[in-house]
Amino acid sequence: MHVAFWSPAWPLAKYPNGIITHVHAMKLELERRGHRVSVFTATLDDCGRGDGVFLVRRSRWDNLRDRLLRAHGEWTSFNLSTSIAAAIAREHRRNPIDIIEMEESFGWCADVERRTALPMVVKLHGPAFLTMLEGERETPFGREKVAREGRALARCHTIVSPSQANLQRTIERYGLAGKDTQVIVNPISMDESGPVWDLNGCDRRTILFVGRFDPHKGADVLLRAMRSVLQSYPDARLIFVGPDKGLPAPSGGVQRFAAYRDALFPPEARARIDFRGRLPHAELGVLRAAAMVTVVASRWESQCYTLLEAMAQGCPVVSTDAGACPEIVTHGRTGLIARSEDPEAFAAQICAVFRDPDAAAAMGCAAREHVQRHFSVTTVVDTMLERFQRTITAHGAR
Repeated sequence: MHVAFWSPAWPLAKYPNGIITHVHAMKLELERRGHRVSVFTATLDDCGRGDGVFLVRRSRWDNLRDRLLRAHGEWTSFNLSTSIAAAIAREHRRNPIDIIEMEESFGWCADVERRTALPMVVKLHGPAFLTMLEGERETPFGREKVAREGRALARCHTIVSPSQANLQRTIERYGLAGKDTQVIVNPISMDESGPVWDLNGCDRRTILFVGRFDPHKGADVLLRAMRSVLQSYPDARLIFVGPDKGLPAPSGGVQRFAAYRDALFPPEARARIDFRGRLPHAELGVLRAAAMVTVVASRWESQCYTLLEAMAQGCPVVSTDAGACPEIVTHGRTGLIARSEDPEAFAAQICAVFRDPDAAAAMGCAAREHVQRHFSVTTVVDTMLERFQRTITAHGAR
């Protein structure tokens, strides 16, 4: 089978991102099984160039439309589907493509499916109405993106989602009942040579957070929870790894990590908050193994790789109940769940890990087994190949 994937950028080593992580894992496993994989992207670093990776360049027609759109004050982000379809069609003429998998972003998928006339599976990695914050959704650009994605999904035939929560909300939002839909989780590649969490090898008062400092990832909830944790455990420490995108400031503009932290904590407590910024992906496994608990404070997750990667290492985890997180974590068995946007509830679950480290260790062990059983690349690709074949058969019938 020859499978074409759309990826927002390439490769994963240069552009860490949930969609790219998914495509990377699928590509490796499909190729290992002897299938042909082509990846199409509009952002390609030199280190990612190679066979089967294609840089999508805007056509002259798209460039002309871009100039016209800009002249009328409109956005050009939505104007890429023609170029994507043309790049896929060129490769299809050389090496026939059996099926395309791509995301729903910007509504490109429906146009690509129509222009290539190839079978397509749309994989929900958003959609924008779920992943955009309320203020973003209410902007003209946000409203247009949400509307375009809805119209595209209504025109596409096969939609898969990594979680039931994501799929159900999307069906209800856009009236997609009757579509050919399926929940298929995104795979996670488990590095068996990497460190596995062990109670005797961790710092029992260290909390690890991996994610952006922004509202979507719940950075404000996390830091307010940390304030409560320090009241019970003054020796606790938070390691914050991720880019500083900032939070909306009360007076307007953006409030960066240091300013938000300094406004929330007295000077003596600030030393317990260790902001590391961006770190190479290879360093994260070491940090997870050294921390007592890895936390996820997101306001929505379609499928949280940060959570799955920690569970795959056997780490105790505390997560909010946002989006797909409760589908990944079973409270009290593979981790602990707290109410979303509730700092006190979040702090209480972190403190529960500190109080009973043996129970936390048992949950970490169960979490690792759960991820190995349900989220392994081999398991997911088995299911996805069946999905691809059904979609190809249905496309032929149409």
